[in-house]
Amino acid sequence: MNRPSVAGPHNQAVYTRRRFAVATVAVLVPSLSYALVRRGSTPAGSLSKPLEMSTTSTNRLAQAAPMVAPTAVLASTGPVIDTLPIQFDQAVGVGMNGSNVVAIQDRLRQLGFDPGPSDASFGPATERAVWAFEKFILGMERSAVAGVVTSEMWLRMNEPIEVRPRRADPGTHLEVLLAQQVAVLYVDNQVRLITHVSSGTGEEWCDVVLIDNDDGIQHEEGICGVAVTPGGVFHFDRRVAGWKNSKLGRLYNPVYFNYGIAVHGATNVPAAPASHGCVRIPMHIAEYFPSLVQNGDLVYVFDGVKEPEFYGAQVPTFDYPDRSYMTTTSSPTTIKTTMPTTTDDS
Repeated sequence: MNRPSVAGPHNQAVYTRRRFAVATVAVLVPSLSYALVRRGSTPAGSLSKPLEMSTTSTNRLAQAAPMVAPTAVLASTGPVIDTLPIQFDQAVGVGMNGSNVVAIQDRLRQLGFDPGPSDASFGPATERAVWAFEKFILGMERSAVAGVVTSEMWLRMNEPIEVRPRRADPGTHLEVLLAQQVAVLYVDNQVRLITHVSSGTGEEWCDVVLIDNDDGIQHEEGICGVAVTPGGVFHFDRRVAGWKNSKLGRLYNPVYFNYGIAVHGATNVPAAPASHGCVRIPMHIAEYFPSLVQNGDLVYVFDGVKEPEFYGAQVPTFDYPDRSYMTTTSSPTTIKTTMPTTTDDS
């Protein structure tokens, strides 16, 4: 299956339209996934039955409710921070090095993003963190993200920013925002992690996949399915350490929440949906993500159409055997030579 390419060149017009207002104004933006507050401005396996919510998850779901306060952006005449730690004389992006990159990495980490280590090197991990900032904080369409930090974005990045969850929850919960391709982990309603993700493409697919059996032996199957990440309210229920070859593809440190659908690491996490239904996260984040969540923690998947509670624990579209594979393949050698390279990640 062909994978979508990453976003194209930076669109300067996007930032031009977002220049600071002359006077302080309040603009209601119900569709955005966060509350940006400038202080001083007055969320297809082989199981045969649906997963059941644990008592703990059910109780927490009963306590969780939509935030009462509207999502708002308060625009001011300029940043609250008068003296920035560093000034930009050019946009900073992939392949660049230096103190400006360290400043970007440090600030992204302070805000809850994970750009990788502050190593002065603007690589893929930092680029994906900038993508998430553009989409989640600046409200940019995912097709417009550039992954570069302009002087204007640097000003925005250094304004006091408060992120509020869409759902209040007394413990740890994950909000997966499919329209923005962003996931946000909250602990006691405070941001713990904001990450770029890549979810299901929505397309029908057929692949020859390598599957890990319970006995440790692997086998190959021809599988078809529909690459959908269903919206709804779920909870993490099981996990696997390291690599797992499944019907949906190859997953790293998967934490499952809807049958075979999991949050997992992948070597390819592009700017657009590209998975068979799982929620891909960058590999450096997948290294520790399982330690941040426990089985029973809630997962809200917002599909941008209806609220997650409308769907409940929506069952995914299950995979099915590829009949052409079953009727045309006659030997293991043939299977291996016809295996596509696009099944590395789900």
